[in-house]
Amino acid sequence: MVKRFDSVGRPSGCRPASKAVTRHTPDGRQWQVLLHHNPEAVPLPDPAHDLLTDALAHELPPDGCAVLRGH
Repeated sequence: MVKRFDSVGRPSGCRPASKAVTRHTPDGRQWQVLLHHNPEAVPLPDPAHDLLTDALAHELPPDGCAVLRGH
């Protein structure tokens, strides 16, 4: 799960065209939805399981998105 954020809620290192939202359920589960609007990939500060690809994500792809499983 991406844990580090800048002052406007983006994962550390993401450019201004990246957006992040964390969703929580009453039972404590959480997911982070990341949208990336730049033509170059951005590394994630911590690898996390992407529910869209069912793989470990190390970066946000160019003009891509990810839904990361939380703890």
